[in-house]
Amino acid sequence: MIRLLLSIITTAIALFFVTRIVPGISVSPADDPWAFIWVAVLFMAVNAVVSPVAHAIGTPLTVLTLGLFALVINALLFMFTGWLSGVLGLGLQVDGFIAALIGAVVMGVATWVLGLVTGMVAPRR
Repeated sequence: MIRLLLSIITTAIALFFVTRIVPGISVSPADDPWAFIWVAVLFMAVNAVVSPVAHAIGTPLTVLTLGLFALVINALLFMFTGWLSGVLGLGLQVDGFIAALIGAVVMGVATWVLGLVTGMVAPRR
């Protein structure tokens, strides 16, 4: 249970960094930490349910493009999370594919770094 809560908080902090760094991605209200937490829960749910299916379907293109198509899939998942957030009234707004692509990359790096800091990701030896 503690690991799940730590993962949600880590994702929310990474999302906060993404909204500050990447133009075109925002969470409203921007000063409400609960908005980031709820969007982080939604983001994690999409990554748990939709992401494996999307990556499995996109495997042939990912192999042909030497892994670059995985970035496209992650950007589309980021856009889908933004759309679903709008439907649910959670406040994540993603303005276009380029913002989603950059946001997905920054989100991945930020989550990885925060995972290293919190000890959720073990460094390779």
